[in-house]
Amino acid sequence: MFIFMAIHTSFICDNEDLNLLIRNNLNGDFSKAENILEINPGAFINISWKDEELMLPYSPRKGFISFSDKKWDFRYKLDDKQYLNEDEPSLYELLPNSKFIEHKCNLKDNQIHG
Repeated sequence: MFIFMAIHTSFICDNEDLNLLIRNNLNGDFSKAENILEINPGAFINISWKDEELMLPYSPRKGFISFSDKKWDFRYKLDDKQYLNEDEPSLYELLPNSKFIEHKCNLKDNQIHG
């Protein structure tokens, strides 16, 4: 059985619009990722939020689908059954001394679930 999970691109984080685009970069093609489960090594995410324009590389870690440049970390959590919670990702602002600020995000109401 094939499960298609369209990538949502519009969120509200800390009461501000956040828009994103995920691109795979297999062989330098920079193709837009249409399915969250088809992200390849070399992928990156472009985020527009507040006054920030971020480009974060794919940084897979256990329990997360994550994009991080060690200053910012955008992640989707996986539950115990490895199901992805794409509706409520988090954006972390990584500070010195292992401190961080978590910006909780929610899917904008006008999107249809994939």
